[in-house]
Amino acid sequence: MDDLLKLLGEKASVYESIALRFVCLESARNSENQLNEKQYDYMYVEAEAQRYRPYRQRHSDKSSQQSTSEVEVETEFPDSYSWTLIFTPSRQHLFHFKYAGQEWFSLRRAHVIEFTAPLPYTSGRTIYEWSGRIWVDAENYNFLKIEATPTNQDERLKQLLRSYREAPRFLSFPMSHRPEGSRYEITFLNDYQRLSLPDQAEYRQFTLDLEGNAELTGFQIHHYSQYQFFGVQVQDRFLK
Repeated sequence: MDDLLKLLGEKASVYESIALRFVCLESARNSENQLNEKQYDYMYVEAEAQRYRPYRQRHSDKSSQQSTSEVEVETEFPDSYSWTLIFTPSRQHLFHFKYAGQEWFSLRRAHVIEFTAPLPYTSGRTIYEWSGRIWVDAENYNFLKIEATPTNQDERLKQLLRSYREAPRFLSFPMSHRPEGSRYEITFLNDYQRLSLPDQAEYRQFTLDLEGNAELTGFQIHHYSQYQFFGVQVQDRFLK
């Protein structure tokens, strides 16, 4: 595992080197208005302590109508590219990693790595509040997929479900709120030169019934396409 983390650290440094050097098109929709897909010109403008700060402008095919003002989009999950920070050498010690074997994903042989984050879940906007599994390409160590849930969510839901079942009832209905949880998945299937970049992030919220079955209550889906890089030279490491 140590040798694999070293190689992943080297690839994470390549991802880090271009984090502020691209713009792409983000298309977003949610369960509140599934037919109203919104499009943004999307980029990162600053490396903060726990993430990259995203910047959005409303996208328009006609440059004369394009707004230059920033658009704020509220999310309860990390922005996509910040996941590439998880294997940077300066941050690896903050997570607990466990090798979970190999699988095939999107016709690629992948290492599967389980991770546990160090922080309790609060806003959900940083990768340090989530735990789950990462699929990385076994050949070139690119990101392929991440599946995550809020840290300690399983234990929390078990406790909440127990309280929900024991709550006072009116007729046959418990007089308390159903336990609520969320899941998050992101894939990195946009190929550019020798890197794989985010193509879709999907966040789902659910509640549990008395039997512990999950019922979907909301979702957000973000697609990323039309990547354009700037300030990238032919000698850059990810082109080799």
